[in-house]
Order: sequence, then structure tokens, then C-alpha cells
Amino acid sequence: MMNHTQQRQAFYSKFPDFFPDFEDLEYALYDVLELPKQQIDQLHYATQILWRIFLKVGKQFKHLSIDQLLALGIRPEMIPYIQLDYLQQQSVLARFDFVCTEEGHIKCLELNGETPFLVQETFEINGALCQHLGYNNPNDIIALQKTLSGALFAAMQYLHNVKKPKVVITGKAAKEDYEEYCQVQFIKRCIPFDIEYVPIQDLIIFTSDTPHIVQGLYTPAMEKIDILFRPAHPVEFLMDDVASDGDRIGLHLLELVKKRQLAIINPPAAYVLQSKILLWLIWERRNDPLLFTPEERVAIQQYMLPTYLSAEPFIRNNLPYVKKPVYSREGNTVEIYAGSGQKINASTSTHYDDNLFIFQQYVEMPSMTIQLKEGYQTKKWLIGSFVADNRACGLSCRVGNQITEWDSHWLAVGYRD
Repeated sequence: MMNHTQQRQAFYSKFPDFFPDFEDLEYALYDVLELPKQQIDQLHYATQILWRIFLKVGKQFKHLSIDQLLALGIRPEMIPYIQLDYLQQQSVLARFDFVCTEEGHIKCLELNGETPFLVQETFEINGALCQHLGYNNPNDIIALQKTLSGALFAAMQYLHNVKKPKVVITGKAAKEDYEEYCQVQFIKRCIPFDIEYVPIQDLIIFTSDTPHIVQGLYTPAMEKIDILFRPAHPVEFLMDDVASDGDRIGLHLLELVKKRQLAIINPPAAYVLQSKILLWLIWERRNDPLLFTPEERVAIQQYMLPTYLSAEPFIRNNLPYVKKPVYSREGNTVEIYAGSGQKINASTSTHYDDNLFIFQQYVEMPSMTIQLKEGYQTKKWLIGSFVADNRACGLSCRVGNQITEWDSHWLAVGYRD
């Protein structure tokens, strides 16, 4: 009889295009988090109504002044582009992070609204592992396929007179970032059209200053690209993309989008949905009957956490809180404070210390014991809940430390009848 480690290796060996391990990290666990069906239904409801709320507040950005946008942490380079919103939703795929507290509450920590990870785990491996271990799979890949197809058709309509568009999907090469490569290839398989994969470092951009060549984005074979899927390369990275000579090629690409010579998916407007400033804006206006319906106002109180631009309200009431940059990923540059204002924990990485910060009430994540090859360990866990095609469609669990960083584990989610 095989032991747990051997069973895990035997299962994941069936998926050569997946990444169960990162160097010394045993990433994908060989187990399923069983949730009651009622709790899954509540997570789906929270996902859908909060998505509606976030979209509504995200649209409000179109009516803000430049000074207001800058004050809310929008980088000045993005000001000309955040109005570019040509899809049915600002983002074709997004993921909420929820804490399911020991007391039975569901609380939203944040929205990953632009280029969420955990896609292959949630929509392919989760189902396979649930079937293998005898659980029902709560996740629906049809919603993902439908939203990707819809985005492609909407992008075609945005362009000027393009009848047979050249569609490319991009991301880092396998040797540079195997996790990202696998995710991009999985999303490529979910798009029911013939599209080409080109590593992001191989894309070529020609500006209006280039003689004898139509300005645009090109493949290495010099085919002009009309639509670019970028499921793992967020806009805040794109802004900082520079050529070897220092030319800001990412901004040139955004300018092509503005001129309708290129459509990118997600559109630049999705940059707003990635900002944690929305957590503050929603909480600030939580009681506004002109903005939110009665159902939405109840949902904000039930599922969201008090969030401010200062720690003062928490210190005044002696409540623990979390300090987060408005743009950050994988728990980077996050700090946890006691109600006294004393720092009690912080991320190991601090790449986003030049951001505007929000301050959110701290809520304790529940604990679980997981089995690894070196033995049993007790860890914290949270739920990632995806929304696509305007509906909740996928759950995944991440298991890690008090701050969920890049070295967390993935755990499948399932239920039994």
C-alpha cells in the first residue's frame, strides 16, 4: 500500500502541465477541504453581490477629477487610460479572498480584480482531485470559457475594421516562471478559438516613429497582433515595462489601445478593480441609499470589514488592524498591528512600500492541520472565490501563515451530499 506522499505523487503525475511543487515547497496538497453545501451557497452569494458592488463603485472612477484619482493612489501614467472599458465587465475573471471565521462569518479581505492566479487549480485540478477522493466539485469551468469567448468578441468590436483578428495570449516563458506559464497555457485551452502563445519577452512593438512599418504590436514572425490576452501580466506591471534603452514600451502599448489599434484583455479599466482603495470607498459609502440598494447595504455590513485611510479609528477603539498597499500581490508589504498600534507581524517581502496604504480591521483566519511529506503542520486557511460571466463559479483554498504569501499551499474544495 502506498503512503500519503506516494499517493500524492501518483495523482499529480497524471498532470504534466501542472505545477504541484515549487523547489522546496510542497504546493498542491493531496486532500480536499470539505465545506457544507450551505456554506458554499453563502460564499457564492457573497461573491456575486460583492462583485456587483465593486463594479458599481469601480464605475464611479469615471466621474472623479484627476486630482481625486491621484489622491486615491492612481498613478499619473494611468490617467489617460483608465476610461478604456470596452468589455461587458471591467474584468473577465476576478477572485475574492474570504475568511470563514470560527464563529461562522464570511468576511472579504480583498478583490483580485485584474489578473488573479489559482485558475488552473480551481477549474481543472480541483475537479480531478474531488472525483479521485470522492467529493462533489463546486466549480464550473463553463463560466470561464463563456467569459473568455465573450471578451474576445467584445474586443473585436472595439477595434477599427478588423475582420479576421490576430489573437495572441502572452505570459512569461516556462523557464522563467513555470507557474505563470502553466496558468497561461490552461487559459489558452479554455478559449474555443485558435490563438497563438507568444512569450511576453518576444513581443515586438513599433511606435509611430518607426519608418516603413505600421505602428502596432507584432509577433516574432512580424504578424501584427490585434487582440492580446495577458492573464498574468497586470497593468501595474505593464506601466513599468521598459526596453533595454529605457523606452517605456508598456505605455506605448497602452497608447495603441487608446487609438483602437490594439485591444488587450483585460482592458486598462481593470486597473481600477485591482486597487484596494475600493475597499475603503465601499465602506465609506456603505449607508448611501443613492448608490447601494437595501440588499447591497446589508451585504456590505455582513461580508466586508471596516476599512479606512488611517489607523486612528482602530487605535481609538483598541481593535487590531492590517496595513495594506492599495496595489500589492501575494501578501506582499502587509503589516498586522495590535489595537495599541504595535506591529505584531509583517510580510517577508516589501516590494510595494511606495504605495498609498489602507487600514482594514484584522480578522483571524481559522486553522487546519495539513499532511506534508515531513509530517503534519497546523496552518491558517482562506478561500478564494472566482467570478466570471457575472457569476460565482469557482472555489479554492490557500493554506499558509498569518499573512498568506507566495509560499502558501493550495487545497481543493469539495462537498458531499
